[in-house]
Amino acid sequence: MGRVAITDSMPEFSGRFIDNGRLKLLESLGSGAYGKVYRALAVTSPLDKPTYYAVKCLLKPERGSYQEEFQNREFTLHQMVCDHPNVVTLHKVIYEDGYVYVVLDLCQGGDLFAAITETQTFHNNVQLIKNSFVQLIDAVQYCHENSVFHRDIKPENVLCSQHGTDLRLADFGLAIRSHVSSDFGCGSSYYMSPECIGKELTVGRYSTRHSDIWSLGVILTNMISGRNPWRYATTKDDCFAAYLHDRDFLRSVLPISNNANTILKRIFNINPLCRISLPDLRKEILNVDTFFMTREELSTAAESVRKVAKNYSQGNPQSAPQVGISHTLLEGEGSDDTDSSVSSDERYVFRSPPDDQSPPRPTLSASLRDIPRSRDITDISTNTSGSPSENLKTSGSSTSDTDSDGPITPTTYPTDPAVEVPDLAPEEGLGQSAAYIVEAGTFGSATSSPKRSTPRRSQLIRKAFQRIKALSSSSASSA
Repeated sequence: MGRVAITDSMPEFSGRFIDNGRLKLLESLGSGAYGKVYRALAVTSPLDKPTYYAVKCLLKPERGSYQEEFQNREFTLHQMVCDHPNVVTLHKVIYEDGYVYVVLDLCQGGDLFAAITETQTFHNNVQLIKNSFVQLIDAVQYCHENSVFHRDIKPENVLCSQHGTDLRLADFGLAIRSHVSSDFGCGSSYYMSPECIGKELTVGRYSTRHSDIWSLGVILTNMISGRNPWRYATTKDDCFAAYLHDRDFLRSVLPISNNANTILKRIFNINPLCRISLPDLRKEILNVDTFFMTREELSTAAESVRKVAKNYSQGNPQSAPQVGISHTLLEGEGSDDTDSSVSSDERYVFRSPPDDQSPPRPTLSASLRDIPRSRDITDISTNTSGSPSENLKTSGSSTSDTDSDGPITPTTYPTDPAVEVPDLAPEEGLGQSAAYIVEAGTFGSATSSPKRSTPRRSQLIRKAFQRIKALSSSSASSA
């Protein structure tokens, strides 16, 4: 028997007055397993310029219960950071008649997920991605500066204006104040960092700050390609395994530029403390020339890459692949990307590796998946006989024959890598209702079965994780 959603027992709130008659709930904007969202009118606002809000309706938890504590924490942390222009404003929380009414900014432009998968707002629009993604970076940076760590950053929890020019971070239900956490598996699978998943990197605690940065990397991949990098950042996922073997794997399966690939590699570092910091990420994004492959690069790219580009441009992201990234730490990595503002607790989890060491880059064949949505962004399905590193040779930045004084390079033909990348898939929760929460007055009203990894590839990747755990243990014992 299926699970019954809490909202099934909740009444219809349309037409109801709350807050001593100050707000009138109008039509429903959406509902999920735990609550409903309505557009609300401020009754005393001028008739010629009415003020609207989004009101989230929830059941009032029992006094002293865990649910009450959890709910209060969400409201408290959200209020701590909602004065930032790129965080949804929480105006007030009203307790009436056994229900909790959360009054938020109204955004009828929807959420970032819809902008990516339904309207393809960011497709081939470099400047818009720059402006919008930087806003998201600023919101997360502000949260971190105030010791609020979101832990569930995904497109459904980012609201945007109709044309994607304004982004706002929402839904602080999983946010905490601690720099580290032992709550493994917290968040949405596609956006979880390897250490947050905790299946293979069992280090006791993980850095919430750096886990948020990882999530931003997946979102950036979504915005550029309309695809997800992988389903789970574990060695059992063929897409993630392929990336561990070849740091340039994403560029062999997605129509991303060299600059975008470089940024993603700095985000998807398996060692959290070596991930790019938010201030540096902001600079890198603003300095990018393009996030997309050029027409010339696409003409020589694998067919699967061209398919991703075509499907995204035609509004069919679920039928094309997506990719994920993160390079392997076998013997250590340079710490140039290490965030200098790392707390002592975070250092306990991972020791920063030496500057003069870089990881070996084994070249093994691998496979990818399409992006499933967290409501659902599609997985990528591709096939090839060559290794990812071999396939990349055809998509590098090479000069034309006429510009070269050296020998003529023979024509190369790309092959599709044997990996499938996942679609964007919707998660349970408040669902689409969250898409309507953002400021009134400012905003307008895929999957294929992956091929099994070979034992040799699996063993090599697991050795990488064992090495990381050894580094962690060494750090802990010396602390």
